[in-house]
Amino acid sequence: MNKDDVIRHLTRKVIDKKLAKTAVDSVFDIIKHGLKRDGKVVISNFGSFQLKTARPVTRHNPKTREKVQVPAKQKVRFKPSENILKK
Repeated sequence: MNKDDVIRHLTRKVIDKKLAKTAVDSVFDIIKHGLKRDGKVVISNFGSFQLKTARPVTRHNPKTREKVQVPAKQKVRFKPSENILKK
């Protein structure tokens, strides 16, 4: 399922596709803003998004066998709620 699928399913509930797209975009923007501000977003009975810092690592270029330093970067981790798949 991708963003367009979510919008399509939401359109069945609200009838207006433009309103559904605005709602989905707003939810994603709120999650992004919360991660930037607090580093964590928790949605009850769904899961939590958290920023994690990946440490710098040394990798090898497979063609040249040259060592390449990959800098530290931030990643988003999602941990689902225990209730997410329960019926």
